[in-house]
Amino acid sequence: MTVKEAPKYNDTSVTISDVVNYLEQKVPLQSQHHVTTPHIVVGDVTHIVTGILIALDITEAVLDEAVEKGCNFIVVNQPIFIDPLAQVIPENYAGKCVIKAIKHQLTIYVFNTNLDHLGRGVSHRITNLIELQEMRPIIPHKAVLYRLTTFVPLHAANHLVQSLCQVGAVLATQNLTSVAAPVHHAAYSAHLSDFTAGSDLEFSQESQLSFILPTPYKEQIIQTLLQVHPYEKVTYYLEQVEAIEDNMGSGVVGTLPIELPEKYFLKYIKTKLNLSHLQHTNYFDRPIKNVAVYAGSGGGLLKEVLSKKIDAFITTGLQYEQFLEANGKTLLIDIGYHASRLGLKKLILALLSKEFNNIVVLRCKTITNPIHHIND
Repeated sequence: MTVKEAPKYNDTSVTISDVVNYLEQKVPLQSQHHVTTPHIVVGDVTHIVTGILIALDITEAVLDEAVEKGCNFIVVNQPIFIDPLAQVIPENYAGKCVIKAIKHQLTIYVFNTNLDHLGRGVSHRITNLIELQEMRPIIPHKAVLYRLTTFVPLHAANHLVQSLCQVGAVLATQNLTSVAAPVHHAAYSAHLSDFTAGSDLEFSQESQLSFILPTPYKEQIIQTLLQVHPYEKVTYYLEQVEAIEDNMGSGVVGTLPIELPEKYFLKYIKTKLNLSHLQHTNYFDRPIKNVAVYAGSGGGLLKEVLSKKIDAFITTGLQYEQFLEANGKTLLIDIGYHASRLGLKKLILALLSKEFNNIVVLRCKTITNPIHHIND
């Protein structure tokens, strides 16, 4: 039986800073393909949250919706501006939005971290819609961890293991090792310089313990080690290691239930994702079976996709040169920026509602997509 962890924030005095810290701790991983990082655009993070509105973009209409619904905190996916503003004036789109946000005491937070790293991002929603199977990341996430090795008397080993595991350490190995010490020493000394010529030595056994330390808990674990260890002078070794997490990373690769000819596959994608249009490379007379999906600007993943000999790559934000590079190697499909954020508001809402269950969290109803196409 799995015990659900109780929400940490279950009162009505949650600050905007609390929400920001939660999001950045929950999804701390930054994809190398992001141009910008999560940040506060405007507002005071010390304000108490009256409500959270989740939007894809910031427009004046979105700000009006936030005011109407009593939400003073807006979590948005797309930055208002890429380049720094030289002037905050109402004559331009970004300045007009910033002025209105300040006037109504709204805080705007850009949260564009790729939720694929949690194993349940927009890429996963797209792969579910097109019914891919045997899914795995295009690029698995490499977690930075630490390996801690120390030595402890046998009688104190269990207590030390329990103490370190309680603060986040994971026991990796436990082995016996022999230690030599002068007979006249009451306790083990790690200083070989204490040995004198002609001193008798006795051999005792210690437990050599090796732990894996998640980066956020490293300092706390080391402090606990120094406090709990029975030796006055604690000897330990710390090394940085990388761990591949096969179920987390950038994008998703999967297989279709059956192979499809290219033309049928494109029609299948349009129907399943409810697309009015898409862009793609030339056909190359190969059935489509292995498909990669990256819900974002996938140009930075193209070389990895091509090296894996994937039949089709669904993404957005591609450059003309990238279509040329992929032509004849994979069916490269650009579904458009708006389609690549399919279900993103719902994912962020689920992430926040689970932790902040006494705060109003709403999905923005305002349609913000500024791009339209003429369809025959």
